Amino acid sequence: MHAPSFALLITALLMGTGTASAERGTPPCQTGVRHIELPATAPAEPAQVCISPGQSTLINFDGALVPGSMTLEGEERFTQAEPGPSSLKLVPSEKLTAGERLRLTVRFQGSAAPSSATLLLVVHPAQAEPLVDIHRLTRTVESYHQELRAREAQLHQLREENHRLRAESAGPGGLAGLHAAGLLDDKAFMARDSTASVRVPPASALIPDGPLLSFRASNRVAVTMRLLNPEGAAPWVVQDARMALEGKKGVELKVLKVWPAAPIQPGKTLSIAVEAEASGPPLQGPFTLRLWEATGGRTAIIQGVMLP
Repeated sequence: MHAPSFALLITALLMGTGTASAERGTPPCQTGVRHIELPATAPAEPAQVCISPGQSTLINFDGALVPGSMTLEGEERFTQAEPGPSSLKLVPSEKLTAGERLRLTVRFQGSAAPSSATLLLVVHPAQAEPLVDIHRLTRTVESYHQELRAREAQLHQLREENHRLRAESAGPGGLAGLHAAGLLDDKAFMARDSTASVRVPPASALIPDGPLLSFRASNRVAVTMRLLNPEGAAPWVVQDARMALEGKKGVELKVLKVWPAAPIQPGKTLSIAVEAEASGPPLQGPFTLRLWEATGGRTAIIQGVMLP
């Protein structure tokens, strides 16, 4: 049974809810940085990349992607499929089965060849390639070494994230799952209502509509709010968030999860939960919370967020 994260459980308590084929086996998977060279002309068979349910794979491209150009078979069965300016983060859900093959295609900006890249994502029962670098031009050995050194820190972070995802999915659900993940202590949950202290600057693309609540567990915090997308605006889908302490430059909480990645239609609201690490001294705030969308660059800005 999948163990929900702290933010997902808090949101569920507040809201009162809780064409691919598998004809061939899975290929061997690399555990380090994988480099794939794309020729100028499309190969007969696309390169294969291992993915696995509950584990993240980050694909970096050597050029800027055309916004909205990603096509992914079975995208609805991914927990995350988040394209960035020149990268793509994938976290498959448990709805995928080992051996399935899903075609992924992206298009590049500019006139350089090739203008697109196609990969075949192969579902492995236990292993995922954490970091894949896609190159369209021949690279020297030294440039590979430089890139490898630059990616070591990123690979370490992804391995830690996969370890956390595996630990969460291996435990029981509900509060027992939070206990198994080490998120409960003798203080249990602490909560705080920040509604009266929050401020929304004019530059914010969305505005809070209702209470803004914050929660603290053993080494996590979560902030929940309902955001309104104004009438006449385009649909808005959150991609990531940042929590920075006001008045102290460079002091931030590491955001672990923003949920759900569902569109907020014009004139509609949606409850959003942001979960972050809080393993150091307990900082109460005030914090500025920024949430930005996957495409379009619109950002929701909420100031004065206080934590328990």
